Amino acid sequence: MLRLHDTLRDSVERVAPAGARALRMYVSTPPGPLSYLLPDLVRRVIERHGLRVLTHGDAGEPGPLALNIHLSTPLPYAGEPVDLVLGPGGPDGRHRVVGGPLLFEGNAPADTLVSDVEAAGLDPLAVRLALLEHHYRGPVDLSWDALRSADRTVRRWRGRVARWAESPSGPIARERAARIREAFDDDLDTPLAVRLVRELEIDDSVAPGSRFETFLHLDHILGLDLSSDIGKV
Repeated sequence: MLRLHDTLRDSVERVAPAGARALRMYVSTPPGPLSYLLPDLVRRVIERHGLRVLTHGDAGEPGPLALNIHLSTPLPYAGEPVDLVLGPGGPDGRHRVVGGPLLFEGNAPADTLVSDVEAAGLDPLAVRLALLEHHYRGPVDLSWDALRSADRTVRRWRGRVARWAESPSGPIARERAARIREAFDDDLDTPLAVRLVRELEIDDSVAPGSRFETFLHLDHILGLDLSSDIGKV
């Protein structure tokens, strides 16, 4: 189950109550796709454990967002107990998690960053991968070089998934997938998760069909649209 660094206790804690069927989460962040990435990752990991995520918030309607972020419309908040508060504001909750500062080329990222990336010919999901390569609690300073590198990786992974799709099907590489899911569960250690995905990509001891199934399985959390080139190569 997902464990996150709780600023109230200064320790990594399981955020969903034992035996619960749902996690009640309050999102207190500035609106926009970059600040909504943390709630999106929490939702994806929690739902992979079979729990519902009930979201409250003071950041307004998330609406359709770039970076493959899908958040439900915030529920009206009337003082219900909250399991997890994301951000520095909002009500008291059982746990509070705060992400680190985000910069782009040394400055606060403009609201147009995602559209600027697209205008530069890069896939917008390169921003998502570039952020996944940093831990959510640490300071992040994105650069054009990092975004171009992430763009190449996203496109390469999609191409490999498309080629693996033509191989005989195989089972998910369970041990590999379990290690990567555990990295997500362990305080959203996305840098480790991405490194393990990179290792799986080049491990020819795992059959192409198994790598295909494993990449698609992990993309439920990665959110990089890794199946989008199937049938195009």
